[in-house]
Amino acid sequence: MRLEEAKIRYQGEWVAFRANEEGDNPDGAVILHHRERPTFDRELVERELTDVYVTFAGPPVPERYAVMF
Repeated sequence: MRLEEAKIRYQGEWVAFRANEEGDNPDGAVILHHRERPTFDRELVERELTDVYVTFAGPPVPERYAVMF
């Protein structure tokens, strides 16, 4: 599965992705995914997952919210 496919499939969830290659949209596998960050983090530590790319598959700011820098 490509990284961008994983982000679409697991929209709104935290994703741990292990890439098989380098690049902007690498092929690889989703190792872990969950909607709640604390649960995701706990599972990541319990399973001792390393060498994975962790990302949030969704908009960083929910609809109807604004961000000021």
